[in-house]
Amino acid sequence: MTITTPEDAIKAASSIARDVADGRLTPADMEAQLQTELRALVGTVVGEGDPLFDLQVEIARGVLAVGGIPVDELAEWLAVARHRAGEPVSVPEPDDAPPEPVSLPTVALSPESVDVEAITETPADAEPAPVVTPPRQADGYDPLAGWQPGGARRR
Repeated sequence: MTITTPEDAIKAASSIARDVADGRLTPADMEAQLQTELRALVGTVVGEGDPLFDLQVEIARGVLAVGGIPVDELAEWLAVARHRAGEPVSVPEPDDAPPEPVSLPTVALSPESVDVEAITETPADAEPAPVVTPPRQADGYDPLAGWQPGGARRR
């Protein structure tokens, strides 16, 4: 184990100051390095036996206090915690209410029972949509070749 002397600390600080002055070290670089080292130090949560666990719990509480975790994710973690504790997983119960009854007509529809004014007329001059037939292929089989729709062939 080495002992750090005040001269070593002054040399290290001078080295950092030179790197910053020369542009080899920027605040963004320092933040990235700090983030990497903090993630390596406290980013992996082992559990209650870890000496950093209390600090990790404090950090987690701070994240929750500022709303850093969405509600949906919190609900998922709550379900995981309850499952680990042995509580039964609650499944939403189906709606047992019967559907609302719908009254059906008691009289069969006939020309006498139909309200003529309620029927909307279709325009008489509406043209039918044109029938588009695909072009024939010279080398393809056409099962409808020679068949004329419409008139009967029997006489």
